[in-house]
Amino acid sequence: MYFVKKFSKILILLYFCLQCISKADDINDFEIESISIGDSLLDFFEENQINNFRNYDDLPSDMKFRIVEFGETSDFKIKNYDVMQVYYKPNDNKFLIFGVRGALYCDDKNECKNQHDIIINDLKQNFKYSFTKNKFKHPDDKSGKSFVENWFLSLNNGYISSRYTNWDNSMPYDDSVDVEIGTKEVEDWIRSNYGITQ
Repeated sequence: MYFVKKFSKILILLYFCLQCISKADDINDFEIESISIGDSLLDFFEENQINNFRNYDDLPSDMKFRIVEFGETSDFKIKNYDVMQVYYKPNDNKFLIFGVRGALYCDDKNECKNQHDIIINDLKQNFKYSFTKNKFKHPDDKSGKSFVENWFLSLNNGYISSRYTNWDNSMPYDDSVDVEIGTKEVEDWIRSNYGITQ
């Protein structure tokens, strides 16, 4: 189980992201926790570690990409997040990375929302492009009381997004704020309902 880190760390995350944002328009120029698009997971982990990461193979998709999730390990230190996710192709023995996500969890809904607002305001000031905002009900909450607020920006050959997930009190999850970068190929896959809707 991942320990919830203090939310002051999100300000470190924001500063870190803005160092990249001010210098790049190409998705390959960004990194999250030293991981960039095009890197190999084998640069950070042994293959047996990767194969033992939590994955989402049981969820509906065409498995064009595998999403794996991991926390800090003895060999890989995470400075700014509670958990990381990475997209790679299941049959690729090079384990090349097509998307990276870092997430922070919080117990206080107001603090979580306020911190997300700070991130978005700073991102909007530092990008010369416009973000698209989308708010929708979380599909995993059948009551329709949980929602996601997503800010999205297309870049050269990819995207960056920041999400605030607000779970209803009846759900067994903590609210979270996350930042994700990915290739256009990952974006198209997600938009096609993970390859199920063509």
